[in-house]
Amino acid sequence: MHEVSIIENVIKIVTDKAKENKLTKVTKVSLKIGELSGVTSECLNFAFKICIIDTVLEGSTLEIAKVSAVAECFECKQEFPIDHFNKLCPCCNKFCSSIIHGYELYVNTIEGD
Repeated sequence: MHEVSIIENVIKIVTDKAKENKLTKVTKVSLKIGELSGVTSECLNFAFKICIIDTVLEGSTLEIAKVSAVAECFECKQEFPIDHFNKLCPCCNKFCSSIIHGYELYVNTIEGD
């Protein structure tokens, strides 16, 4: 389960930012996760609950915002939704490898006292 190592990195990032901003307690962390990132929200939430024990994040909540996968066609410049298996432009039916959104995986916001 690679979600544990992802959450461990999130905790490191958030802890460093909390120290930088003189926060003694983190109350909420929000993440942006792309549909194509290969990360499941359920596993992230489970890992978060376990890994925040005895940290500045203990008792905080995790909010996950999903980012839809979108590509842009080289031929007709259309933007359109994609998934893992279908990256064909709905207008010209050409394969598209220019992915604009969908692979995101980052800390979006941190709230605390």
